[in-house]
Amino acid sequence: MGINNFNRRQCLRALKKIGFRKSVKRRGKHDKFMPPENIKNTNPPFIMIPRHKNIYCQNEIVKEIEKMGGQRLVEKFRSYL
Repeated sequence: MGINNFNRRQCLRALKKIGFRKSVKRRGKHDKFMPPENIKNTNPPFIMIPRHKNIYCQNEIVKEIEKMGGQRLVEKFRSYL
């Protein structure tokens, strides 16, 4: 088990605690989360989380969080897992 071993519930809880908010306009297989207000002009401007229980793209989620807010945001995310 690696450091990036989490399920959907843990991921959503950690994202909400660091300030991400859910965009509820989607009906697909993924949920779209917008970053906190203090993080602006990011590329990508949002993060997608699969809706199924087991997430197999944990490393990609962590990489996107790092692109948005750097290593400090990743550490905050991991602390809430």
